Amino acid sequence: MAEDVLGEVSRTARTLWWLPVLRGVVLLVLGLLLMAQPEPTLEAIVWLFGVFAVVDGVVAIVQGLANRGVPGWPWWVAQGLAGVAVGAVVIVWPGPTVRVLFFLLAAWLLLLGVIWIIGAATLSRTRDPGWFWMLASGLVSTLFALLLVARPQDTIGVFAVLLGLFAFVAGALAVVSGFAVRAAVRDLGRPRA
Repeated sequence: MAEDVLGEVSRTARTLWWLPVLRGVVLLVLGLLLMAQPEPTLEAIVWLFGVFAVVDGVVAIVQGLANRGVPGWPWWVAQGLAGVAVGAVVIVWPGPTVRVLFFLLAAWLLLLGVIWIIGAATLSRTRDPGWFWMLASGLVSTLFALLLVARPQDTIGVFAVLLGLFAFVAGALAVVSGFAVRAAVRDLGRPRA
């Protein structure tokens, strides 16, 4: 029974390890763009944030659905649905103030952080090798959300840099976690001496 579950998790991870890497690369690019050009227009920030949230949400949904049967897969789908919903609200409602964007971003990051932390707890109980990276992403996301709520700023540049910094850190964690899962699956497949 345990070997069947381990085999299923190993097969799934072996074929899907690249999804968090792809997601991380998208986050890294977004983070670098926002940090390199911290004074974009409000319309550009709204567009970038909305499109990013939708794309990130779709990737998370695909990752969750591709991992069906693996414990914790519904958390990926929930995270993706939250991202798509927030991104759609931002794109459909293009005229919010920077303060509204701060609180939308903070709510989204807090929701993602809680989902990632709960998902990490679920994965740690099943001894999934990627639980630590999910926990780290959840803690980083929650900390950024609390920072935004505690110190809302009225400038677009600060918002862009904070969003860029979050995207860069979360992207780096996602890339590392994808490669860590790939390495762990390789180690599981090696014969033991």
